Amino acid sequence: MSQDLFNNKSNDYVQPDLPTCPGQSDNYAFEFLPNKQVGVISGSNIVMSLDFSDFSQPVTGWVQQKKLLEPGEVIFIQGLTKGISNKTETFYSTTAINASVAGYYMSADISIGVYKNFKYTKYDVIGQANYDTGINIVNAINISLENKGISVSVSYDDASTFILSGGLGYDFNDTAITLSLDASTTKYNLVANDTLTIPAFKYPNTGMLGYMLKINYPLSINDESQKYININHPPDNLTFYEASTGNINSYVKYIKAVDVGMNGSSTITTMSAGDYLNYIDTNTKWEKVGPFRSWLSTSDPDSSNIENLITGFYLYNPQSFAVQVEYMVIL
Repeated sequence: MSQDLFNNKSNDYVQPDLPTCPGQSDNYAFEFLPNKQVGVISGSNIVMSLDFSDFSQPVTGWVQQKKLLEPGEVIFIQGLTKGISNKTETFYSTTAINASVAGYYMSADISIGVYKNFKYTKYDVIGQANYDTGINIVNAINISLENKGISVSVSYDDASTFILSGGLGYDFNDTAITLSLDASTTKYNLVANDTLTIPAFKYPNTGMLGYMLKINYPLSINDESQKYININHPPDNLTFYEASTGNINSYVKYIKAVDVGMNGSSTITTMSAGDYLNYIDTNTKWEKVGPFRSWLSTSDPDSSNIENLITGFYLYNPQSFAVQVEYMVIL
């Protein structure tokens, strides 16, 4: 018998038991109540309530807006941060290197791309250690990086691991490191450990600690089933499949970064805002929101690639009438 990973003892996911006394009368309503409570009422009687009087969340920033969302209109609600970090890339050698000794007899070849003066430029950085002058391979690499005006530094530990770190928000990538031992044909092609990578911007499509979203519908709309709009939180990277050219039975896997600020057509590596919206609409990736939605996460740990914040989100009005949206975003 297979294990129930969701801890549902009845193992009944087709017709699960409903909570007792759900309350289906039209006289019941869900409301925000006095004394920091939320609950269900019937007339002046509180049927049940949830106490929020002991709730508190520290914040560092906030914004509140009100917008009219026309029929068919899409807007993007952005967060208050991009999660600017000291970008870090970690490389390791499958063969042990003792930098305290061999590091004084090595040369290095590093291919690195950086964004500088609003342009992306690739550099080939050469570092040459020198035992006589006391310059080891790490010193030599850092000197070469500084001479090229690249704000990245290299450090090394005894586990044959090289760590490249940039300044706050300084972006670099496509890095490859090859080390050579002098007077020898020995080469060390260092391998990237992507699990330890910390990006310069953890939230390229912005992030937030939480938000509260309220939607006001026209009083003339009496059909409750029409009182909704759509919401979608775009990921940093999207994985999708498309039919192979000339073979509809074969599919190609694509992974693209999603850029909500990119207009026009997508590139090989990046999906534009318009193409992403077309993707989620075609593949029914929208979620429905009625009169209210609230979401609160927690802050990120320092010096880590862990992402706890909530990404910015799209709102889309699929109705034939305009709605008013009010939202508060906090950080």
